[in-house]
Amino acid sequence: MKKELLVASALVSTLGAAGIAEAASASFSGHQKVGITGKDTDSSSTNTKAENQQSSFSVSISETTDSGIKISTGFDLAEESSDGGTTTADSSGLTLTFTDGSSVDLISAGTATGSHDVAVPSAGGEQGITATTANNAPTGLTTGSGSDGVGLEWHSAADAFGVDGLKASISFASNDTARVTTQEATATIENTYSVGVTYVTDAGDSTVTVGGGFAAGSHNSSRATKENEVWQVGITAVTGDLTVGAGYMDGDFINQEKQVNGSFANVGAKYVSGDITFAIGASTAEGVDEAYGIAATSSADGRDVIGASVAYTVASGVTATEEGTTEER
Repeated sequence: MKKELLVASALVSTLGAAGIAEAASASFSGHQKVGITGKDTDSSSTNTKAENQQSSFSVSISETTDSGIKISTGFDLAEESSDGGTTTADSSGLTLTFTDGSSVDLISAGTATGSHDVAVPSAGGEQGITATTANNAPTGLTTGSGSDGVGLEWHSAADAFGVDGLKASISFASNDTARVTTQEATATIENTYSVGVTYVTDAGDSTVTVGGGFAAGSHNSSRATKENEVWQVGITAVTGDLTVGAGYMDGDFINQEKQVNGSFANVGAKYVSGDITFAIGASTAEGVDEAYGIAATSSADGRDVIGASVAYTVASGVTATEEGTTEER
């Protein structure tokens, strides 16, 4: 309780403005993953097997003004991606939720297309193959849709524009000063714009979700001949305990030293039987990359991934997972 009161006091001190109640609500969530991972790179490198522990713990803080507007933020004490659960101070931006159900994310808002990325089923667990590579094939539906933290994102309320099951978002970010680089061989994104929509409907015994979005961005390189312009769409159908889905992404995007034209497609299925969850997913991607100012002459980079997992609920809040992935590139 003392910790909660201290956090609440900090929020009131920071947001101490007229119309804000003299208290703040805090909630906590997190998890701990413990297991073993192994890797076989099918090369001269020695295969590896090692323990794997990943911690996550976050704090959410919110308060509602007298006018009914909810102000919320938060931060991570530990991130799953931090090796060994290293303590971090990864803070969230601010979210304002209005009485009509719409909301606005301020600072570190993200992109609208990312908010409407349909979750296509895939293998669970911590599988993943990492190795030093120059492969620039896309790795997900939202590849190339990143943005700077100086921006905002608006989210509609449910049943947007009078259409049952429709939600929409619009985002914008701009930070010319922070993104300036003096090296002609590199480029960084300055301004980004994005839109996204999700539509949910019933089709017989199934609940169908369709989502997608588009993102565009300008950069500060005088040599790059491509701008960031990517789009993605996905669909899932849930029938009882079975979920199936598919997604596709395509477009041009840049990284620090390359400009890429790429595409990504994935399919997957998940089935829940009592305490056991079966999942399988597959993806294929390719990307043609080129140095800034030099037309591409190489063949496309490719990446094909297949993964499967079985998860068993041992007790409330405790799950054991066995999974495997094979990747070719």
